[in-house]
Amino acid sequence: MKLSPLLMPLAVPVLCCTTDRLTSANTQVVGSLLAESQSLPLVYDVENTGANYAKPVFPAFDQLASMRTLPDPFRSFAGGPPQLSFASWSRRRAEIKAAIENYEIGAKPDPSDVDVAATFANDTLTVVVTRKSNGRSLTLRSRINLPAGNGPFPAVIGMTFFGTGGTGSLPSDIFTSRNIARIPYYHDQVTKYFASDHAGDPYFYLYPEYHVGNGAGNVGQYSAWAWGVSRLIDGIQVAARQGSLPIDVSHLAVTGCSYAGKMALFAGALDERVALTIAQESGGGGAPAWRVSHAIEPNGTVEKIDNTNYTWFMQGMRAFSADNVYKLPHDHQELMAMVAPRALVVTGNTDYTWLSNRSAYVSARAAQEAYRELGVGDRFGFYIDGGHAHCNVPAVERPVIEIFVDRFLLGLNVTTDVEIHPYPDLDYQGWMPWSLRSDIGQLLAGGALTADQAAGLSDKLNASLASIAAGKTTSALHQLDAFVNQVNGFISKGALTPEQGAALIAKVTSTQARLGT
Repeated sequence: MKLSPLLMPLAVPVLCCTTDRLTSANTQVVGSLLAESQSLPLVYDVENTGANYAKPVFPAFDQLASMRTLPDPFRSFAGGPPQLSFASWSRRRAEIKAAIENYEIGAKPDPSDVDVAATFANDTLTVVVTRKSNGRSLTLRSRINLPAGNGPFPAVIGMTFFGTGGTGSLPSDIFTSRNIARIPYYHDQVTKYFASDHAGDPYFYLYPEYHVGNGAGNVGQYSAWAWGVSRLIDGIQVAARQGSLPIDVSHLAVTGCSYAGKMALFAGALDERVALTIAQESGGGGAPAWRVSHAIEPNGTVEKIDNTNYTWFMQGMRAFSADNVYKLPHDHQELMAMVAPRALVVTGNTDYTWLSNRSAYVSARAAQEAYRELGVGDRFGFYIDGGHAHCNVPAVERPVIEIFVDRFLLGLNVTTDVEIHPYPDLDYQGWMPWSLRSDIGQLLAGGALTADQAAGLSDKLNASLASIAAGKTTSALHQLDAFVNQVNGFISKGALTPEQGAALIAKVTSTQARLGT
């Protein structure tokens, strides 16, 4: 297992709630990433910063390209070169959101069609959501556990269908000891977890054009549940503005485990007001990438598109079963990347094969690379271990959860660049050839390559990535061969050391093997 870097609380308050103020003197984050991350937001005050972008037009199913690698998080569905600037991320994030809604969970309704009223009294938050277009209402109630004192307090929202703890499956003392409010999200107030018929669920009363069965208007429950978390956050904001609820709305976390871990991940990905997402042991449909689970896990052993719960997900996703999974334009490393630049930590549990932990590891590596390309690699962490019950947090795992809470809910200056796993020999590099961009950039920054040499490699890489995205495998293989030939030329000329060249070639070889399967 690898922990990078050491978990070392630095106990220096961050000066601002919305941007990092870390300095090279008190963090172990790579300097280039640190410089970029200083000005990037930690959270937003709106649900969706990309709401005004036009949704992409997706091709018919038989026109979708087959990609045997994980899709590039920065390459638009419309084609063209990857857009790597942070300024472009809001638009690209909106595209990924549209794809996830189009192919997996159905539309998350635009909040412009609802009015939200909220009151907080007798420790209970009551949120009434009224749809403007039909006058129907839905009510959310949550008994909030406030710390002693005046606040405002950061808060964690725990996915649940019973109890008043408000921390999901995480130990409550992680939050009570830090004066963090605990808010349970009762998802059955939106759509019921245990039910054979959902027609009478409050969400589907509010939106009668949607349903969980076959045909037009089909959506998955994860769309509805994520919508409910957003409306609960609306209510928290309303009550906080009224002065009745002492919650710091710029420091909110969501968490859940197993099916609720998926719920927390979708909620955090789809609402940019969430500062920290903790997705615990989410299994297939959560952190693990669908295409990776299909490729490396035997059928029937893990949750795949072939055998997931089609109440949770929309019926149309069945079309991507078996090898058709490679036609999915996105995958779940991009669901996790949607959380960026906000903080995300995901966990796994190797004692439970069903959770598809190896796939979760590959997907986490790819999400980690997306975070790094955005300049915020230290805002993502993953912890995959075993030796404990499902949804239990062993003592060795607690510090990981605690440092993310300390930094992103309390503003403490602690190191959060965490990667713990038992898979030193599991090849993930072939799944993400687009990570070669970072390798080329590092060689250029370190002086090993000139600008012209780096540009030559980048041109060949970008050509191969475009071919992969278009499903043109033969062309991609030839273009990757040309990349390797140029790397070997640089080694021969002494521009690259054999070790530097071998690292690049190993990634390409792994990708070529992946494309050839």
